[in-house]
Amino acid sequence: MIGVMIRTLAVAGLLALGSSVVASPPASADAPTGPPQSTFGAALVYSLAHPGVVPAGTNDFDCVPVPEHPEPVVLVHGFLENSYANWAGLAPALKTEGYCVFALDYGAAPGEPFKAREPIPDAAGELATFVDTVLAETGAERVSIVGHSKGGAVPRWYVRFLGGADRTSRIVGLAPANYPSLGPPSVAQDAVLAALNAGSDTVEGVSYTVVATRFDQVIIPYTASFLTGPGAQNILLQDVCPANTADHVSIPYDPVAEQLVLAALDPSTDRPIVC
Repeated sequence: MIGVMIRTLAVAGLLALGSSVVASPPASADAPTGPPQSTFGAALVYSLAHPGVVPAGTNDFDCVPVPEHPEPVVLVHGFLENSYANWAGLAPALKTEGYCVFALDYGAAPGEPFKAREPIPDAAGELATFVDTVLAETGAERVSIVGHSKGGAVPRWYVRFLGGADRTSRIVGLAPANYPSLGPPSVAQDAVLAALNAGSDTVEGVSYTVVATRFDQVIIPYTASFLTGPGAQNILLQDVCPANTADHVSIPYDPVAEQLVLAALDPSTDRPIVC
């Protein structure tokens, strides 16, 4: 039942990329943290029972980046999700790897669990403010951004139109909504993505990694996640691990996707991917 609900919400999400909503307040270091989770369903249920919860290991504004990982990682959740539901698995893993990790909740009034309901340009404005805060508090010069679904398109708008290219070194998208899907049409979505992709779908100076899955039931075809511009690397999970069955909703919790995110954030590592 939970899985059906999640998939319905995800499909609806791509239809509402242009809807308006009250913006979220900035993230607080005082927000309650929840335990690590291994599935989206478990994380979503926990977030519904604990409004305002954030993933373990995130939003420590006293965190000082280490030389091995000088760039804080900013996590951007997808539509009708929240930072905990989306990142309760990956965020603690990144923290364990030694990163300063920050998770943005955006696009909803305080206490509402189903967030990211505002247009991509407005969401990118919230991201810009959040990144400025992260850089000011940590002393870092740039961030790396990881986004899921709609949260993969939001940082692209930020770096292209809001000056984020000077503050962002790389964007990693998990099943990102980069091009229109063959799902039910949305004029607002198509117009936003057309503007975002006009001329080139990448920005000079920023590296892009897309991790997609053949079993994506929201981005149809899954190749609509892929970017074509300079600096883009597109990875299909099933090309790496043919038996992988992660779908649009489960990909943030997929162990192979996690390994690919870590490799994208630190290309100097040479760890073999374990299927």
